[in-house]
Amino acid sequence: MRSWIVAAAWFGAFALGGPSRADDLDAPKADAAHHKVEFENEYVRVVRWSLQPHEKTALHDHPNLVSVFLTDMNLRLTGTDGKAQEVHARKGVAAWRGPVVHVAENIGDQPVEGILVEPKRAGSAGWTAPPRDVSRTTTTDKVAFENDWVRIVRFEIDKGEKNSMHDHPSGVQILLTDAHLRQTTPDGKSSEVSGKAGAARYRPALTHAVENTGDRVEGIVVDLKDAPATAGK
Repeated sequence: MRSWIVAAAWFGAFALGGPSRADDLDAPKADAAHHKVEFENEYVRVVRWSLQPHEKTALHDHPNLVSVFLTDMNLRLTGTDGKAQEVHARKGVAAWRGPVVHVAENIGDQPVEGILVEPKRAGSAGWTAPPRDVSRTTTTDKVAFENDWVRIVRFEIDKGEKNSMHDHPSGVQILLTDAHLRQTTPDGKSSEVSGKAGAARYRPALTHAVENTGDRVEGIVVDLKDAPATAGK
């Protein structure tokens, strides 16, 4: 499994100076041309953002979130204090980021796109992973980052690879590649599951085993510590 840069401290570079969060600066409202709410429920809001080459956003803010890059990035981020910082990163980077107010500019020659996973609350101090947690029972899923709000898990499944029956807590799944999988639940029932690169969805806690029936699959799961960790609860 290849190594990836996933570091909260690295994403601190995004947290440029500015006032506290205000509703009129909420990204999907203040910069609706570039930020769209993908879906929302009681646990999380997921926002998709995009910028064409040399395009710039309006001033906007973000709450605590996990940022996932769906493309390579060449950005200039400017805070309300006028200080700017350039960010250059590869597709697939995922990291926790604290609240921020800024203007983002695409300084590259290619469109850029990302997913923002905004948990609504931190989890309880007693949060525990499910009994057959995927990070302990398979070699395909690895925990990359964890705090009181979320756990970031990266999965990579080679063509034809299978894993054993395992548990996932509730969370948001983001595909970095197309996916064609066969999943089997504990009752022995199997079903085909497919998705396109860039797709994001809320996934309730579940137990299954997975076989990759297509090409190599890569993705990110953001486990939400305020949501149920075990299926049926």
